[in-house]
Amino acid sequence: MTTTSTAAPATSTGLRPPRPAQWAVLTRMLLGAAMNSLLITTGVVLACLAVGVLVARWRGWQLVGMTETDMVGLEVIADGDGVTLVASLFILPVAVGIASVVMAVVLAARTRVYVATGATRRAVATAQLLTVLGSAAYVLLVTAVVLLVVGRGPDGALALLQADGAGDVAILGVSALGAVLLGMAGATMITALFLRWPWWVGVGLLLLLFVVLPPVTTFLLPAVGAAVDRASGWWGWDLSVAVVVAALFWWILRRVPVR
Repeated sequence: MTTTSTAAPATSTGLRPPRPAQWAVLTRMLLGAAMNSLLITTGVVLACLAVGVLVARWRGWQLVGMTETDMVGLEVIADGDGVTLVASLFILPVAVGIASVVMAVVLAARTRVYVATGATRRAVATAQLLTVLGSAAYVLLVTAVVLLVVGRGPDGALALLQADGAGDVAILGVSALGAVLLGMAGATMITALFLRWPWWVGVGLLLLLFVVLPPVTTFLLPAVGAAVDRASGWWGWDLSVAVVVAALFWWILRRVPVR
């Protein structure tokens, strides 16, 4: 009696597909977490506005929609003429912008976890910065949609922005992008600062930057203070500072220790 053996299954001689780069995997994970938070924020704010409008109609309140870009919020005013609900849809981009800064801090604070599980600091820093860009793009998209809705079209949106043409829109867009990126990049840089050194180093540097330097440049170095004031009025100032802050974040995060 003879025994037969089962032949081993043939193995494929084809090449395996290349694995995605580590920074791409981290970017997909971090950006997904950030976008999930921003979408939830968007839904919650819209739900609150909808509930406020429904309550106003149910109670017979006067409903006033604010169209000024510098006025945001949801307020109930009671006076001799009755009750008025003052609502502004611009609270949506403000809330989304705040949520994007908060998520930038939360995701940057997890750096040590990612590095401890095998991620390189370069990959984490790249993913963080790409997530900042993606979140900023969403904030600007929400802002553009709100402007179109409140202005009831492109012409009304231009009137709200007090823009005369495509050139003004481009300048305002770069300025808005710079402001959003500066807030998020600053949040990630400060977080990395506290991850890299003891807390007193971060506190000392922040006090030096925001408490000591302003009066020093104003009273002791008036020429420097005047130059900074002139530069800060330039439409590309925030974006330029955001690039510098992002570079500092990259440098600091590459040196974050893992304990």
